[in-house]
Amino acid sequence: MDRLEAMHVFVTVADLRGFAPAARKLRLSPSAVTRLIAALEEHLGARLLQRTTRQVTLTDVGTRYLERARQILADVEEADGSAREERNRPSGRLVVSAPVGFGRLHVGPLMTAYLKRYPEVACELRLSDNLVNLVEDAVDAAVRIGHLADSSLVARQVGEMRRIVVAAPGYLKRHGEPKTP
Repeated sequence: MDRLEAMHVFVTVADLRGFAPAARKLRLSPSAVTRLIAALEEHLGARLLQRTTRQVTLTDVGTRYLERARQILADVEEADGSAREERNRPSGRLVVSAPVGFGRLHVGPLMTAYLKRYPEVACELRLSDNLVNLVEDAVDAAVRIGHLADSSLVARQVGEMRRIVVAAPGYLKRHGEPKTP
């Protein structure tokens, strides 16, 4: 027996003062409602409802249980809503690592926009041209330029960069044009 479901059915039966109206509202068969209430009463070892052919009323135990069951169901609904909201709205701490030049030019402005959109997030941008150990340094995401060594981390290509070699005219005059980088 799912106790939360049984509590919900019990509260509905108590509110509507009948098994049939509760069954209609919950889109269950009357026998399913009866079985859930019977299982709940069996589990509790107490009778919650007085049943007659014409009406359903709460016992003293049922009255006290109804109050607590309403509170428990409300707490569960609040917890569910909070978890859904957290899933839909980022919060917490986010640490991002990026190379210095690329991070200043591209990642920094993106993080600023992200923080405006999600103020519940505390961001830290770590700029370094050295590779950091994401696990040891508690980094959540990293931007890397170049080929990555095999890793157990998840990597996604987000763009491509073209490399160009530039040199001052004086350098080329003194050393000639290089054939390889």
